[in-house]
Amino acid sequence: MLNFFQKRKKDTKKELHDLLGDYELPSFSAAVMTVLNALRDPDFSMSAITEQLERDPGLHVKVLKTVNSAAFGLSKRVGNLHHAVTLLGRSRLETIVLSQAVNSVLPDVKLSFFDMKQFWLCAARRASLARALAQHIHPTSQVECFTAGLLQDMALPILVSVKQKEYGTILENWNKTKDASLNELEKEMLGFDHSTVGALMAKEWNLPEYLIDAISGHHGQSQDKEVKIEPAVELVAQIKGDSEENAKEIIIKIAVEKNGMDKDLISELITTAFKDAEELSLLLR
Repeated sequence: MLNFFQKRKKDTKKELHDLLGDYELPSFSAAVMTVLNALRDPDFSMSAITEQLERDPGLHVKVLKTVNSAAFGLSKRVGNLHHAVTLLGRSRLETIVLSQAVNSVLPDVKLSFFDMKQFWLCAARRASLARALAQHIHPTSQVECFTAGLLQDMALPILVSVKQKEYGTILENWNKTKDASLNELEKEMLGFDHSTVGALMAKEWNLPEYLIDAISGHHGQSQDKEVKIEPAVELVAQIKGDSEENAKEIIIKIAVEKNGMDKDLISELITTAFKDAEELSLLLR
């Protein structure tokens, strides 16, 4: 008899197959899985986790570079891995490892209507701004909001690869219409949206429950009333591949009306977050 976890994985594979056909979702590397399992096991000391990271030179370097990027928000640079691991703690370190793991397995799309550099720039902007907004709205969830902002649209490169013809039209309509809903355009043409696919990917990769919920409902469309999506995560979902000014207008309007934030503060947070995101996006290309 299948245990619950095995059954869920089997069901997730079937659901992804129903939506994406023969596309096979890549697995994380053995090194990444070892580190993630260690981070989630309280019996593993931080020293032991450091040793696991040191066994993968590529991951070691990426962790240090990411933690020292302006978007991550540390007040001073970290010079060595042991210091980084000790300073970050489990949840923030897991954020970095997850971001690099997802980045390593997503397809490198090379199509005229989809730019992977722009994709990661938008993701970095969402992550940086989600953390900054959370600091003012719900400060205890800054780390989770950073991760959710970074990965909420992780299904897009896969959908673009698998559904090239349809997705070219979807993105054209989304980008030329200011108030267009990407999810609605996807549902009209594909019968499902990137939030659904992203949540299934997160389940298949055994990502944290909060992240599955955030990816599933970041556009405010979660069908489960028990699922709570942080306001910062929903706000940054408004960012798409256009200019800072267009993003500002929409986010400021929602944040003032729904979250009671100060207009000038939000404008400043957006400008700073977008600047900080430039460095982070370079690490994800």
